[in-house]
Amino acid sequence: MHKLQRKLQTDHLHLLRLLKCLSHEIDCYDFDSQRSADLAVILSALDYMTVYSDKWHHPAEDIIFDRLLEKSVEQSDLIQALKNEHQTITQETHKIHELFKNVSEDCVVSANELLTSARHFIMLQKQHIEKESEYVYPLMDAAFSDEDWNAIEKEIILQNDPLFDESSKKEYDHLYRFIVDLEKSKQE
Repeated sequence: MHKLQRKLQTDHLHLLRLLKCLSHEIDCYDFDSQRSADLAVILSALDYMTVYSDKWHHPAEDIIFDRLLEKSVEQSDLIQALKNEHQTITQETHKIHELFKNVSEDCVVSANELLTSARHFIMLQKQHIEKESEYVYPLMDAAFSDEDWNAIEKEIILQNDPLFDESSKKEYDHLYRFIVDLEKSKQE
């Protein structure tokens, strides 16, 4: 497996961890919740998705997906649909981020709207990752030679993950600690 493919798969695992954390906090807006949501964690998670997933991860996948489409693979329709979903996810990220910014600025936003929008967003993200991991990522090994990967590498500059990479998580340190603590509490 090429290092770029491995990096993108690791991003998926990290994003799933983040989505669990986000879902945990979103559930606090349910009417029978016994605790308040940590709005700073929610905003930080959505900011991370805007800064990293929408600006690096998805564009990197789009370059790879274009290369797969050039090879006329059998799953071309699905690959094109996933590329289109990247745009939808970016729009949904901005929409949900704006809703929670409004909450942080004491604007009136109904709990139902927050729950419905956020749960839809999380479901969309999870389904997208699942389809890529199950149907498209395995194609990369079969479709790409070392020469193909070398050409792709010239188009994509590897980025450090600002949340999960040791050297760069200072900006999202509070969010990272929250995710790790939540995962520990679920194991106990």
